[in-house]
Amino acid sequence: MRKWLILLILMILAGCGAQQQSNPSYDETKKMVSDALQTEEGKKVMRKMLSDPEFRELLVLENEEVKKSIETTLLSEDATKFWKDTFKDPKFSETFAKSMKEQQQKIMTELMKDPSFQKELETFFGQPDMLKQMETILQSSTMRKEIEGIVEETIDSPLLKPKWQELVKTAGSEEEKSKASGESEGGKEEEKKKEEE
Repeated sequence: MRKWLILLILMILAGCGAQQQSNPSYDETKKMVSDALQTEEGKKVMRKMLSDPEFRELLVLENEEVKKSIETTLLSEDATKFWKDTFKDPKFSETFAKSMKEQQQKIMTELMKDPSFQKELETFFGQPDMLKQMETILQSSTMRKEIEGIVEETIDSPLLKPKWQELVKTAGSEEEKSKASGESEGGKEEEKKKEEE
């Protein structure tokens, strides 16, 4: 009888232990999952899941959800203030401009090749009122100052400085060559005059 009682108590304790193991707490489950994901096998499973096109489609948000999130976050007053403050930083502005430069050039070259865009530009700038305005703007003193400022900025541009230096060097070397050839020709002419005398 005593043996059966001990056996019954052991079975109850084992059953309670099994129940606790079958229903682990949230923290225990979280720890088990994170441990499993950090193993090489877990990483392989995650890579396989992410490479599966059906699973990737599930991750993509619908257009309406994306629009709403953009409206609520990017177009909010806080976001506008954030972007204004961020673009005041010259380093950020420079980096942003450099990152967009290639795309802007592509867009402009594609637009310039587009015949409909060219026609629109021609009609826009070909209007008599527009021509008069352009003429008065280009002849105004403020525009001349603006053009001078643009030229100075272009000359001081760190991207163009090496090109300017190269142009100056080539112009200087060409001038020296032309002087040297002029002097040698002048010397030859003097020799001819002496021989003729």
